[in-house]
Amino acid sequence: MDYKDQTFENVDVPLDGNSFENCTFRDVVFTFGGGDLVMKNCGMDRFSFRFEGPLANGLFALYQLFGSEALLQIIRGFLEPGDGSDIELNLPAAQ
Repeated sequence: MDYKDQTFENVDVPLDGNSFENCTFRDVVFTFGGGDLVMKNCGMDRFSFRFEGPLANGLFALYQLFGSEALLQIIRGFLEPGDGSDIELNLPAAQ
């Protein structure tokens, strides 16, 4: 569904398969399972995420493999791309 020039406040907002243009989000919970998403010129104020489906399973697998701090570093890499030289993953020892 396409949303344009709308304000979302105190609601759950499903992201999968939707596009948002010039929208405002306040105190919302974004739900996301990894589907297609388009966001253009949107503003956000106080939000949280709930991951679902295969995306939630993948994030949980990364958490189990690398721990919470490394998972945050991986996510930060998507938000603040660099050359990767500042990421240090401490992998569990092989058994």
